[in-house]
This record gives sequence, structure tokens and C-alpha cells, in this order.
Amino acid sequence: MSWDDEFDLIRSYVKRRMRELERELESAFNFMYTFPLGAPPYGPSLDEPLHEIYLTDKECVVIIDVPLLDQTSITVEAEEGKLRIEGRTRRTIKANEIGYRLMEREISRYYKELSIPVECNVSEMSYSFRNGRIVIRMPKIEKT
Repeated sequence: MSWDDEFDLIRSYVKRRMRELERELESAFNFMYTFPLGAPPYGPSLDEPLHEIYLTDKECVVIIDVPLLDQTSITVEAEEGKLRIEGRTRRTIKANEIGYRLMEREISRYYKELSIPVECNVSEMSYSFRNGRIVIRMPKIEKT
């Protein structure tokens, strides 16, 4: 076996592994960008904000980070264990303004839909907005 034969074997092995890796990456990225039916229509100007949920003895509290949100555009809806929050920003936000380095995108709307973890009385839900955060409070339904 000559050196050329050994290099040909190595080349063919590397090419085969590269094709396999390419297929795996393509599969992973296709999975990431496939949304189930009924998922919100994500677009180039829409962002899903970060959130936290915590429970106290008497209430469920949801905190959602929405920088530069226009307070007059907030919509908070709750029904049957689901919570939906929408809003528009005061101006278009470039991704690099809020900490992203290599993302070329602008945000002008926020949308978040999440499940409420416990039985909450959504008819008594209240929310406040301050410093780019929405704080939603829902009292727990007392079990008798």
C-alpha cells in the first residue's frame, strides 16, 4: 500500500464523516425551527420574552422581561390554564442594543404564551408594568 492509497482512505473517511455531520446539523436546525400547529406566528420583528413563575402560599406570580415596551399596547389574557401576553415596543429595537453581538434583527413586538402551573383565579388577575417588566399576580383557588 502506497502513501497515496493511505491518504485516499483518510480523505474518503473525512468526507463521509463531514456528510454525516452535515446531515445531523441540518436535522437539528430543522427541528429547532419547526413549530407545532397553533404556535404563534414568529416573524423577524417578533420576540418571545424571558419569564419567571413563582408560587407563594396564596398566589401565582409571573414576571416577564419586556425592554422598551409601550405601556399602552400591553394585552394580558388568561383562560383555562393559559396566559397570553402581547405588546409593541415604543420604537424598533436593534438586537445589538440589548446585548446580542451577532444577531441582525429588529424587535418591534413581544408575544408570550405560557401555561399557568396551578389552579388560579384568573378573574381576579392583576398586572403592573415598571422598568421593562410585567408582573402578573393571580390568587390561587382555595381548596375546601
